[in-house]
Amino acid sequence: MTVPYGGSPGFRAISLMLLVVALFAGASFASVGDQLPEFKQCLDICKAENCAPGKATPIPLARRLLLWDCSAECDYACQHIITASRVASDLPVVQFHGKWPFYRFLGMQEPFSVLFSLGNFWAHWQGLKKVRARIPAGYSLRPYYEAFSYFGLASWVFSSIFHTRDFAATEQLDYFAAGASVLYGMYYTLVRIFRLDRPSPRRRSVLRAWTLLCIVLYACHVGYLKGVSWDYTYNMAANVVLGVIQNALWSWFSFDRYRKSRRVWAMWPGLAVAWVMFAMSMELFDFPPWLGCIDAHSLWHLMTIGPTILWYNFLVKDANDDIAGSDRLKA
Repeated sequence: MTVPYGGSPGFRAISLMLLVVALFAGASFASVGDQLPEFKQCLDICKAENCAPGKATPIPLARRLLLWDCSAECDYACQHIITASRVASDLPVVQFHGKWPFYRFLGMQEPFSVLFSLGNFWAHWQGLKKVRARIPAGYSLRPYYEAFSYFGLASWVFSSIFHTRDFAATEQLDYFAAGASVLYGMYYTLVRIFRLDRPSPRRRSVLRAWTLLCIVLYACHVGYLKGVSWDYTYNMAANVVLGVIQNALWSWFSFDRYRKSRRVWAMWPGLAVAWVMFAMSMELFDFPPWLGCIDAHSLWHLMTIGPTILWYNFLVKDANDDIAGSDRLKA
């Protein structure tokens, strides 16, 4: 199961509940299916009959383009053979290689997770257009908001690729892009809340130090995962810590702004945080995919589209309110 963070400002690593699921549920059930004797026997028979030199079963072009080979085809077929047999015998559906047995579409392993990841990509793309159209180019925070969009777009592109085909390389790209998005969310959160973008020698020094620290942290994070240990628990914990901190900051900011201004839009960051925390509760109720297509993880992706749209509306409203306030002071 991919670890879905990135995108909105730290939203996808909010809940410690997900860490509990990963630690206590994942280890017990992630690979029950591929350890079943009947599954292993099915694989051996399939490969002997379909993958031997000279009698390999042809694979359609669409699947070959996504690197489906004979061995992978047998794995997929046997997952569904064993699943159908277990359902007929009133046995529970189990996971294979840490994933539910989804029905693929056009070679995509988890088509609805791909679709909803692209939905999040669209939300960031529209948000970027909104930032560029409605926030003046000279506004000092606009480059940070544009960068936020780019990190979100990259994160969801690699999420889509990973859910299309699960390889070690696509998994690593998904994790690294998501980690960069979460860390950037932390980065620009402090820039906005403490206004490190404002031109003063002290703020510029703090901003340079904060920028360097974030770059070093990300380099160390990637270096540890690639060079020391591909540690799922560490990766999850690192992102959860960043997510909790930045969402606590945005919740405080939202409450403080509403208390001072009594403007409804000032509550949007807090609402977005609560919305995504509710969306993440889907992971606690993980279930075999409906009709072999839609599971809790894909629904989580679906439910993060709305708060992303709301977040960009807040960024635009907040920026224009800030500009209007500055103009009033100048007048």
